[in-house]
Amino acid sequence: MKVAFVKQLFDTFGPWSSVRWAQLPHEEFLNLWPGKAVHWELTTLLQADWFVVPQQVHTDYTYDSVLKQPGRATILAKYTRNVTPVRDLPLDDYDLVITHDPILEFPRNSNTLFSYFLIEHWDRRYRASLRRPLRNADLFLAHMMDAPASIRTLPQAVSFPYLRDPQALRAHFAPAEREEAIWADWRTIACLSAGPSGDSVSAAEAAVQRLQKTLQMPVAFRSFSPGLYHGEDPPRWGDAADFLRQLARQKYYLGLGRGGGAGQGLADAASLGCICFGEQDKPYHRLLCHPECLCGDLQDLPTRVKRVRASRDLEQEIRAWQDAKLQLHFIDAPLALLADALASKRRRRSAVAPQMAPGVEPHSRQSESAAKAMTRTAP
Repeated sequence: MKVAFVKQLFDTFGPWSSVRWAQLPHEEFLNLWPGKAVHWELTTLLQADWFVVPQQVHTDYTYDSVLKQPGRATILAKYTRNVTPVRDLPLDDYDLVITHDPILEFPRNSNTLFSYFLIEHWDRRYRASLRRPLRNADLFLAHMMDAPASIRTLPQAVSFPYLRDPQALRAHFAPAEREEAIWADWRTIACLSAGPSGDSVSAAEAAVQRLQKTLQMPVAFRSFSPGLYHGEDPPRWGDAADFLRQLARQKYYLGLGRGGGAGQGLADAASLGCICFGEQDKPYHRLLCHPECLCGDLQDLPTRVKRVRASRDLEQEIRAWQDAKLQLHFIDAPLALLADALASKRRRRSAVAPQMAPGVEPHSRQSESAAKAMTRTAP
Protein backbone atom coordinates (compact mmCIF):
# COMPACT_ATOMS: atom_id res chain seq x y z
CA MET A 1 0.00 0.00 0.00
CA LYS A 2 1.46 3.32 -1.08
CA VAL A 3 0.82 6.05 1.50
CA ALA A 4 1.13 9.84 1.65
CA PHE A 5 0.71 12.30 4.52
CA VAL A 6 -0.34 15.88 3.86
CA LYS A 7 -0.01 18.73 6.35
CA GLN A 8 -0.29 22.49 5.96
CA LEU A 9 2.30 25.17 6.54
CA PHE A 10 1.15 26.37 9.98
CA ASP A 11 1.37 22.90 11.51
CA THR A 12 4.17 22.40 14.04
CA PHE A 13 3.82 18.60 14.09
CA GLY A 14 5.46 16.33 11.53
CA PRO A 15 8.38 17.20 9.22
CA TRP A 16 8.85 20.78 8.17
CA SER A 17 9.42 19.80 4.55
CA SER A 18 7.83 17.82 1.77
CA VAL A 19 9.94 14.70 1.53
CA ARG A 20 9.67 11.28 -0.08
CA TRP A 21 10.33 8.19 2.03
CA ALA A 22 13.08 6.98 -0.30
CA GLN A 23 14.98 10.27 -0.20
CA LEU A 24 16.44 10.09 3.32
CA PRO A 25 17.69 7.52 5.84
CA HIS A 26 15.18 7.00 8.66
CA GLU A 27 16.90 9.07 11.33
CA GLU A 28 17.66 11.94 8.94
CA PHE A 29 13.97 11.85 8.09
CA LEU A 30 13.24 12.31 11.81
CA ASN A 31 15.64 15.25 11.98
CA LEU A 32 13.09 17.23 9.98
CA TRP A 33 10.83 17.08 13.07
CA PRO A 34 11.80 20.02 15.35
CA GLY A 35 9.35 19.00 18.11
CA LYS A 36 7.41 15.88 19.11
CA ALA A 37 7.93 12.77 16.98
CA VAL A 38 4.23 12.55 16.12
CA HIS A 39 3.64 9.96 13.36
CA TRP A 40 7.31 9.06 12.84
CA GLU A 41 6.60 5.42 13.69
CA LEU A 42 3.56 5.48 11.45
CA THR A 43 5.78 6.89 8.70
CA THR A 44 8.36 4.10 9.06
CA LEU A 45 5.72 1.37 9.29
CA LEU A 46 3.94 2.52 6.13
CA GLN A 47 7.06 3.95 4.44
CA ALA A 48 5.00 7.04 3.76
CA ASP A 49 5.81 10.20 1.82
CA TRP A 50 5.07 13.63 3.27
CA PHE A 51 3.77 16.75 1.56
CA VAL A 52 3.55 20.21 3.12
CA VAL A 53 1.02 22.44 1.38
CA PRO A 54 0.29 26.17 1.76
CA GLN A 55 -2.07 27.05 4.60
CA GLN A 56 -5.61 25.95 3.69
CA VAL A 57 -7.68 26.16 6.88
CA HIS A 58 -7.15 27.99 10.17
CA THR A 59 -8.24 25.30 12.62
CA ASP A 60 -8.59 25.69 16.38
CA TYR A 61 -5.20 24.01 16.64
CA THR A 62 -3.69 26.53 14.19
CA TYR A 63 -4.89 29.45 16.30
CA ASP A 64 -3.68 27.90 19.56
CA SER A 65 -0.27 26.71 18.41
CA VAL A 66 0.71 29.32 15.84
CA LEU A 67 -1.46 32.35 15.15
CA LYS A 68 -1.84 33.54 18.75
CA GLN A 69 1.88 33.03 19.43
CA PRO A 70 3.88 36.14 18.41
CA GLY A 71 6.32 35.39 15.60
CA ARG A 72 5.39 31.70 15.29
CA ALA A 73 3.90 31.96 11.78
CA THR A 74 7.02 33.79 10.62
CA ILE A 75 9.25 31.01 11.98
CA LEU A 76 7.26 28.29 10.22
CA ALA A 77 7.27 30.19 6.93
CA LYS A 78 11.00 30.86 7.27
CA TYR A 79 12.13 27.29 7.95
CA THR A 80 9.62 25.08 6.14
CA ARG A 81 11.01 23.78 2.86
CA ASN A 82 9.62 22.29 -0.35
CA VAL A 83 6.05 23.51 0.09
CA THR A 84 3.89 21.77 -2.53
CA PRO A 85 0.95 23.56 -4.18
CA VAL A 86 -2.28 21.62 -3.68
CA ARG A 87 -2.78 21.36 -7.44
CA ASP A 88 0.55 19.49 -7.67
CA LEU A 89 -0.30 16.82 -5.12
CA PRO A 90 -0.13 13.40 -6.89
CA LEU A 91 -3.12 12.03 -4.97
CA ASP A 92 -3.95 9.36 -7.53
CA ASP A 93 -0.46 7.88 -7.16
CA TYR A 94 -1.34 6.64 -3.66
CA ASP A 95 -3.58 3.98 -2.22
CA LEU A 96 -4.02 5.93 1.02
CA VAL A 97 -3.75 9.66 1.76
CA ILE A 98 -3.86 10.90 5.36
CA THR A 99 -4.02 14.59 6.22
CA HIS A 100 -3.37 16.40 9.48
CA ASP A 101 -6.80 17.93 10.07
CA PRO A 102 -9.47 18.14 7.32
CA ILE A 103 -7.53 20.59 5.18
CA LEU A 104 -8.27 19.33 1.65
CA GLU A 105 -11.45 19.00 -0.38
CA PHE A 106 -10.92 15.45 -1.60
CA PRO A 107 -11.95 14.44 -5.14
CA ARG A 108 -15.03 12.22 -5.28
CA ASN A 109 -14.04 9.98 -8.18
CA SER A 110 -10.82 8.30 -7.09
CA ASN A 111 -9.60 4.86 -6.13
CA THR A 112 -7.49 6.45 -3.39
CA LEU A 113 -8.67 6.06 0.20
CA PHE A 114 -8.83 9.56 1.73
CA SER A 115 -8.61 10.01 5.51
CA TYR A 116 -7.53 12.42 8.21
CA PHE A 117 -6.57 12.73 11.86
CA LEU A 118 -7.55 15.71 14.01
CA ILE A 119 -4.31 16.83 15.61
CA GLU A 120 -6.07 17.93 18.81
CA HIS A 121 -9.14 16.21 20.21
CA TRP A 122 -10.42 19.48 21.66
CA ASP A 123 -10.76 21.00 18.17
CA ARG A 124 -14.48 21.53 17.42
CA ARG A 125 -14.03 19.59 14.17
CA TYR A 126 -13.32 16.44 16.14
CA ARG A 127 -16.90 16.13 17.41
CA ALA A 128 -18.31 17.02 14.00
CA SER A 129 -16.10 14.39 12.36
CA LEU A 130 -17.37 11.68 14.70
CA ARG A 131 -20.79 12.19 13.12
CA ARG A 132 -19.47 12.13 9.55
CA PRO A 133 -16.06 12.78 7.92
CA LEU A 134 -15.64 16.26 6.51
CA ARG A 135 -14.66 17.43 3.03
CA ASN A 136 -15.41 14.22 1.11
CA ALA A 137 -13.03 12.10 3.20
CA ASP A 138 -13.69 8.38 3.38
CA LEU A 139 -12.44 7.99 6.95
CA PHE A 140 -12.04 10.11 10.03
CA LEU A 141 -9.31 8.42 12.07
CA ALA A 142 -10.42 9.01 15.66
CA HIS A 143 -7.25 8.73 17.74
CA MET A 144 -9.23 9.04 20.98
CA MET A 145 -10.69 5.59 20.21
CA ASP A 146 -14.26 6.87 20.62
CA ALA A 147 -15.68 5.82 17.24
CA PRO A 148 -16.80 2.44 15.80
CA ALA A 149 -14.05 -0.17 15.82
CA SER A 150 -14.69 -1.63 12.36
CA ILE A 151 -15.55 -0.61 8.82
CA ARG A 152 -19.31 -0.55 8.27
CA THR A 153 -19.97 1.76 5.37
CA LEU A 154 -17.88 4.55 3.90
CA PRO A 155 -17.67 7.40 4.67
CA GLN A 156 -17.41 6.95 8.44
CA ALA A 157 -15.43 7.70 11.59
CA VAL A 158 -13.42 4.79 12.95
CA SER A 159 -11.33 4.29 16.10
CA PHE A 160 -7.73 4.40 14.97
CA PRO A 161 -4.61 4.78 17.14
CA TYR A 162 -1.36 6.41 16.16
CA LEU A 163 0.46 3.44 14.62
CA ARG A 164 3.68 2.14 16.15
CA ASP A 165 6.83 0.56 14.76
CA PRO A 166 8.86 -0.79 17.70
CA GLN A 167 11.19 -2.62 15.33
CA ALA A 168 12.34 0.63 13.70
CA LEU A 169 12.33 2.63 16.94
CA ARG A 170 14.49 0.14 18.84
CA ALA A 171 16.85 -0.27 15.91
CA HIS A 172 17.66 3.45 16.08
CA PHE A 173 17.31 4.34 19.75
CA ALA A 174 17.63 1.26 21.97
CA PRO A 175 20.48 1.84 24.48
CA ALA A 176 23.23 -0.64 25.25
CA GLU A 177 22.09 -0.59 28.87
CA ARG A 178 19.10 0.91 30.68
CA GLU A 179 19.25 2.95 33.86
CA GLU A 180 17.34 1.79 36.93
CA ALA A 181 15.21 4.93 36.71
CA ILE A 182 11.70 6.00 35.77
CA TRP A 183 10.76 8.61 33.16
CA ALA A 184 7.87 10.81 34.27
CA ASP A 185 5.62 12.35 31.65
CA TRP A 186 5.72 16.14 31.91
CA ARG A 187 2.00 16.14 32.72
CA THR A 188 2.72 14.01 35.78
CA ILE A 189 5.20 16.59 36.99
CA ALA A 190 2.69 19.35 36.23
CA CYS A 191 0.05 17.50 38.27
CA LEU A 192 2.42 17.16 41.22
CA SER A 193 3.72 20.74 41.02
CA ALA A 194 2.34 23.56 43.12
CA GLY A 195 1.24 25.71 40.16
CA PRO A 196 -1.75 24.75 38.00
CA SER A 197 0.36 24.62 34.83
CA GLY A 198 3.40 23.01 36.40
CA ASP A 199 5.74 25.27 34.41
CA SER A 200 7.56 26.75 37.41
CA VAL A 201 11.10 25.39 37.52
CA SER A 202 11.26 25.36 41.31
CA ALA A 203 7.85 23.72 41.65
CA ALA A 204 8.78 21.06 39.12
CA GLU A 205 12.09 20.32 40.85
CA ALA A 206 10.31 20.00 44.20
CA ALA A 207 7.76 17.62 42.65
CA VAL A 208 10.53 15.48 41.19
CA GLN A 209 12.29 15.30 44.57
CA ARG A 210 9.08 14.16 46.26
CA LEU A 211 8.45 11.55 43.58
CA GLN A 212 11.99 10.19 43.82
CA LYS A 213 11.64 9.85 47.58
CA THR A 214 8.29 8.10 47.28
CA LEU A 215 9.37 5.66 44.56
CA GLN A 216 12.93 5.29 45.91
CA MET A 217 14.47 5.60 42.48
CA PRO A 218 15.79 8.35 40.17
CA VAL A 219 13.15 10.23 38.15
CA ALA A 220 13.94 11.61 34.70
CA PHE A 221 11.69 14.05 32.88
CA ARG A 222 11.61 16.77 30.28
CA SER A 223 9.89 20.09 30.67
CA PHE A 224 7.92 21.57 27.79
CA SER A 225 9.04 25.08 28.76
CA PRO A 226 8.68 27.63 27.19
CA GLY A 227 5.34 26.14 26.20
CA LEU A 228 3.61 23.16 24.68
CA TYR A 229 4.58 24.21 21.16
CA HIS A 230 8.20 25.22 20.75
CA GLY A 231 8.82 28.55 19.05
CA GLU A 232 12.59 28.81 18.85
CA ASP A 233 14.40 30.51 16.00
CA PRO A 234 16.08 28.45 14.67
CA PRO A 235 13.92 25.42 15.54
CA ARG A 236 15.35 22.53 17.57
CA TRP A 237 16.24 20.28 14.64
CA GLY A 238 16.75 16.73 15.85
CA ASP A 239 14.99 17.42 19.15
CA ALA A 240 12.56 14.54 18.64
CA ALA A 241 15.46 12.11 18.16
CA ASP A 242 17.19 13.45 21.28
CA PHE A 243 14.00 12.95 23.30
CA LEU A 244 13.65 9.34 22.16
CA ARG A 245 17.27 8.58 23.05
CA GLN A 246 16.80 10.01 26.54
CA LEU A 247 13.53 8.15 27.08
CA ALA A 248 14.98 4.85 25.86
CA ARG A 249 17.68 4.91 28.54
CA GLN A 250 15.12 4.65 31.35
CA LYS A 251 13.89 1.24 32.47
CA TYR A 252 10.41 2.44 33.49
CA TYR A 253 7.89 5.02 32.31
CA LEU A 254 5.23 6.85 34.30
CA GLY A 255 2.24 8.37 32.50
CA LEU A 256 -0.22 9.14 35.31
CA GLY A 257 -1.75 12.48 36.22
CA ARG A 258 -2.65 13.93 32.83
CA GLY A 259 -5.99 15.68 32.70
CA GLY A 260 -7.12 14.58 29.24
CA GLY A 261 -6.10 13.00 25.99
CA ALA A 262 -5.61 9.40 24.98
CA GLY A 263 -2.16 8.93 26.55
CA GLN A 264 -0.07 8.59 23.40
CA GLY A 265 3.21 9.32 25.23
CA LEU A 266 3.01 5.95 26.95
CA ALA A 267 2.95 4.24 23.56
CA ASP A 268 6.26 5.95 22.68
CA ALA A 269 7.79 4.40 25.80
CA ALA A 270 6.29 0.97 25.13
CA SER A 271 7.70 1.01 21.60
CA LEU A 272 11.12 1.68 23.11
CA GLY A 273 10.73 -1.26 25.49
CA CYS A 274 10.23 0.68 28.74
CA ILE A 275 8.00 -0.89 31.41
CA CYS A 276 4.99 1.43 31.43
CA PHE A 277 2.79 2.47 34.35
CA GLY A 278 -0.46 4.04 33.20
CA GLU A 279 -3.95 4.85 34.40
CA GLN A 280 -7.27 3.18 33.86
CA ASP A 281 -9.13 6.09 32.23
CA LYS A 282 -6.75 6.58 29.27
CA PRO A 283 -7.56 4.65 26.06
CA TYR A 284 -3.96 3.91 25.04
CA HIS A 285 -3.05 2.84 28.57
CA ARG A 286 -5.86 0.31 28.68
CA LEU A 287 -4.70 -1.13 25.36
CA LEU A 288 -1.05 -1.42 26.35
CA CYS A 289 -0.51 -1.70 30.11
CA HIS A 290 -0.09 -4.98 31.91
CA PRO A 291 -2.70 -5.35 34.71
CA GLU A 292 0.03 -4.96 37.33
CA CYS A 293 0.94 -1.57 35.84
CA LEU A 294 -2.53 -0.10 35.30
CA CYS A 295 -3.25 2.27 38.18
CA GLY A 296 -6.44 3.88 39.42
CA ASP A 297 -4.56 7.07 40.35
CA LEU A 298 -1.19 8.32 41.58
CA GLN A 299 -1.87 6.97 45.07
CA ASP A 300 -1.86 3.48 43.58
CA LEU A 301 1.53 3.92 41.93
CA PRO A 302 4.15 3.30 44.71
CA THR A 303 2.82 -0.14 45.60
CA ARG A 304 2.69 -1.25 41.98
CA VAL A 305 6.20 0.04 41.22
CA LYS A 306 7.60 -1.76 44.25
CA ARG A 307 5.89 -5.02 43.29
CA VAL A 308 7.17 -4.92 39.71
CA ARG A 309 10.74 -4.02 40.68
CA ALA A 310 10.85 -6.95 43.10
CA SER A 311 10.41 -9.58 40.36
CA ARG A 312 12.56 -9.94 37.23
CA ASP A 313 10.15 -12.61 35.98
CA LEU A 314 7.28 -10.16 36.26
CA GLU A 315 9.28 -7.51 34.39
CA GLN A 316 9.89 -9.93 31.54
CA GLU A 317 6.21 -10.84 31.50
CA ILE A 318 5.25 -7.15 31.32
CA ARG A 319 7.57 -6.47 28.39
CA ALA A 320 6.21 -9.48 26.51
CA TRP A 321 2.65 -8.32 27.25
CA GLN A 322 3.37 -4.81 25.95
CA ASP A 323 5.00 -6.13 22.77
CA ALA A 324 2.04 -8.39 22.07
CA LYS A 325 -0.41 -5.51 22.60
CA LEU A 326 1.63 -3.21 20.38
CA GLN A 327 1.55 -5.80 17.61
CA LEU A 328 -2.18 -6.41 17.95
CA HIS A 329 -3.65 -2.97 18.65
CA PHE A 330 -1.13 -0.65 17.00
CA ILE A 331 -0.02 -2.66 13.95
CA ASP A 332 -2.08 -5.69 12.89
CA ALA A 333 -5.63 -4.56 13.65
CA PRO A 334 -5.38 -1.00 12.26
CA LEU A 335 -3.55 -2.14 9.12
CA ALA A 336 -6.22 -4.75 8.50
CA LEU A 337 -8.84 -2.04 8.99
CA LEU A 338 -7.19 0.18 6.35
CA ALA A 339 -6.98 -2.74 3.94
CA ASP A 340 -10.67 -3.46 4.48
CA ALA A 341 -11.62 0.19 3.92
CA LEU A 342 -9.55 0.41 0.74
CA ALA A 343 -11.07 -2.79 -0.60
CA SER A 344 -14.56 -1.57 0.31
CA LYS A 345 -14.09 1.70 -1.56
CA ARG A 346 -12.69 0.03 -4.66
CA ARG A 347 -15.38 -2.64 -4.62
CA ARG A 348 -18.06 0.04 -4.45
CA ARG A 349 -16.48 1.99 -7.31
CA SER A 350 -16.14 -1.11 -9.46
CA ALA A 351 -19.84 -1.82 -8.96
CA VAL A 352 -20.81 1.48 -10.59
CA ALA A 353 -18.14 1.42 -13.31
CA PRO A 354 -18.29 -0.63 -16.54
CA GLN A 355 -15.03 -2.29 -15.55
CA MET A 356 -12.82 -2.34 -12.51
CA ALA A 357 -9.99 0.17 -12.72
CA PRO A 358 -6.75 -1.35 -14.08
CA GLY A 359 -4.54 -2.88 -11.42
CA VAL A 360 -7.29 -3.12 -8.79
CA GLU A 361 -7.90 -6.58 -7.37
CA PRO A 362 -11.29 -8.02 -6.38
CA HIS A 363 -12.36 -7.28 -2.81
CA SER A 364 -11.20 -10.42 -1.02
CA ARG A 365 -7.83 -10.59 -2.75
CA GLN A 366 -7.26 -6.83 -2.44
CA SER A 367 -8.01 -6.83 1.29
CA GLU A 368 -5.69 -9.80 1.89
CA SER A 369 -2.82 -8.51 -0.25
CA ALA A 370 -3.03 -4.99 1.17
CA ALA A 371 -2.93 -6.29 4.73
CA LYS A 372 0.08 -8.47 3.95
CA ALA A 373 1.87 -5.60 2.23
CA MET A 374 1.41 -3.29 5.19
CA THR A 375 2.10 -5.70 8.05
CA ARG A 376 5.55 -6.16 9.51
CA THR A 377 6.24 -8.31 12.55
CA ALA A 378 7.31 -6.48 15.68
CA PRO A 379 10.22 -7.79 17.79
